[in-house]
Amino acid sequence: MMKIPTPTRRPIPARLLAACAMPLLLATTTAHAQQQGWPSRPLRIVVGFTAGGPVDLVARIVAPRLATPLGQPVIVENRPGADANIAMEVVARASPDGYTLLLIQPGVAINPPLYGKVPFDPLKDFAPVGLIGESPNIVAVHNGLPANTMQELLALARAKKGGLFYGATSSPTLLATELLNTLAGVQTVRVPFKGAPPALAALMSGEVQIVLSSIGTLLPLARAGKVRALAVTSAKRSAAAPDLPTVQEAGVPGFVATTWYGLAATGGTPRPVIDRLNAELRKVLADPEVRTQLAGQGIDEPSPGTPEQLGSLIRSELAKWEKVVRASGASVN
Repeated sequence: MMKIPTPTRRPIPARLLAACAMPLLLATTTAHAQQQGWPSRPLRIVVGFTAGGPVDLVARIVAPRLATPLGQPVIVENRPGADANIAMEVVARASPDGYTLLLIQPGVAINPPLYGKVPFDPLKDFAPVGLIGESPNIVAVHNGLPANTMQELLALARAKKGGLFYGATSSPTLLATELLNTLAGVQTVRVPFKGAPPALAALMSGEVQIVLSSIGTLLPLARAGKVRALAVTSAKRSAAAPDLPTVQEAGVPGFVATTWYGLAATGGTPRPVIDRLNAELRKVLADPEVRTQLAGQGIDEPSPGTPEQLGSLIRSELAKWEKVVRASGASVN
């Protein structure tokens, strides 16, 4: 049998190895340099709602405080529409360089099951930076409604099945009200509005009888006697309104529907950039003046935590609201 000689393996010239490695080395060095010099231009925080609403106000409290340590302006950009889906798509499609941030809120977990199809993946298209805090909502009614307590409201809703109308200001408040309907065994009729201001105007005029919205929005109206606040939607009473009972205290066990706020970047943003943003956010939220301003929006305990903790919150919220959508049959279509 003929023996086939083993081919001689010649060593690859060092200059060829160097030439092949050079592009990778340059790319790595460039990326490192970019991260080291970040940020070198202004940042923007995209908000999915109009100016003056609770999400916008939180962004405007945090943005200027982040600008100082970062050494660059931090601009709040309002991109309202489609329950913040437009804003979330803007950030999801942005370059993953840390210059485009999202003031993230429960809609990131509520909209996918509610809409059925959204232009972003809530778990892949965003890189969590950190939580800003959590705020309760308030259940408020028109002054002319014969209900001075949450128990009286639920009794009235059961007696007038389908006869009470609630103003839906956004996807989170829509599903929060539907969750209340399901857990309390009542039926109310949804009247959609494009944001909190027109819904609150309708509540004050009596066009709708119930609105569930942020404490920062509803509490001033209640204190001015323009609407009647009945309960908060958090697990415990709020320091901003300690006299208001929770919905759970009013006999609806398991009902919790708060509004939480956080910062996220585009998915794929380098971890050093995320860590820098998280570190600066922690410093901002430790500032007594910032904490006082956030308390005015019902955020009693600002708590940035880690990026992983915010990611875990998004996953748990997604699972929670998927169940609510299935149980209530709620839909925007």
